[in-house]
Amino acid sequence: MRVESASISSRERILAAIRHQPVDHLPLCFHGIGHQQVEFLSRRYPDQFELARFYLDLGLDTGILTSPPLYSTKGFETREWTEAPPGRGHSLMCKEYITSRGSLRQVVRKHDYPFESIELFSDHHVPAARSKEYCIEKEEDLDALQCVLQPPSADELTGYREEMRAARKFCDENDILLSGYHQGIGDPLAWLSGIEPILIAALEDPGFLKRYVEILSQWSLAILAIQIDAGIDILVRRGWYESTNFWSPKLYREFLFDPLKKEIEGAHQAGVLVNYCMNSGAMPLLGTFLDLGFDIYSLIDPTAGDTNLVRIKRAVGGTIALYGGVSNHHALETGTAEQVRQAVAEAVEALAPGGGFILGLGDCLDYQMSNPEVAEQNLYEMIEAWKGMR
Repeated sequence: MRVESASISSRERILAAIRHQPVDHLPLCFHGIGHQQVEFLSRRYPDQFELARFYLDLGLDTGILTSPPLYSTKGFETREWTEAPPGRGHSLMCKEYITSRGSLRQVVRKHDYPFESIELFSDHHVPAARSKEYCIEKEEDLDALQCVLQPPSADELTGYREEMRAARKFCDENDILLSGYHQGIGDPLAWLSGIEPILIAALEDPGFLKRYVEILSQWSLAILAIQIDAGIDILVRRGWYESTNFWSPKLYREFLFDPLKKEIEGAHQAGVLVNYCMNSGAMPLLGTFLDLGFDIYSLIDPTAGDTNLVRIKRAVGGTIALYGGVSNHHALETGTAEQVRQAVAEAVEALAPGGGFILGLGDCLDYQMSNPEVAEQNLYEMIEAWKGMR
């Protein structure tokens, strides 16, 4: 749907698309309202305000994406060290969280870990080949986890609140949206415990997993309250490891549905929209998405698994706004100019009719890719293709 009138602001355009209302033209957004970003541009413009001006000058839509401190550092101490195992094994990086209710320990194989220090949350922890010891492996670990996952104190939030005041001012002056990034439940489960142990627990020790999820849910709601208080417009809620690539629809309903529903309801009560990010394995959950009632389904990549754009539009596109549609890897990072144009055309033809669509990428562009020159050329090719169809 289009309105034949003077151009509206980026904020108005994105909100209209989310609400399935008429817009002056189809939005194209690479950064600021979802998980997606163009990393080489983010490195070129490390100041988010400068990056937003760059996108706006191109005629694109954008926003400012923020994240608060995830937990207080006052309830525990940490210790890090490296171990050289006997024999010819690889060196191990170790980190311990020492609390009044026990200690947690993370151990990763140093040769395959790209950082000098171990963060509590990281995709790099998930593969069992990299993590020798996960942070949460047994019931007793949950007591210590409760001590670690305490929301940041008022003084620990001082810097964040100052940043948010500046971000809110910038967004209001430029009429763009302010978003808050949120880790959710399924992704921390995978970061802290790996995939296989969590799914085994779902089947063999559901009581342990339900308590684990409840601890994460209480923490997640506390972080959401901080973001709402800071004035976000959109909650960008991760669901990468919540897909049916890992969880069956039945287990999703049993363990992940209710915590997410609480987050969505809490956000909506405060007038905050929710963008749920799931890159693949979403097709069996489309009916569940309608029951959850979030506002945007994003990270849609037509090349991911059995993803079908036409089926997605038919199943949920009349109620939920759709964001993405073009593969970051197959189209922009490795494709030809013609393939980029074709990918844009297919996304627009499948997802734009009737409104409720924001054109974008299936995931972040330029993460350890092999040919950044091709990706940058194709980024501008995508913009030109969008201009011809918008």
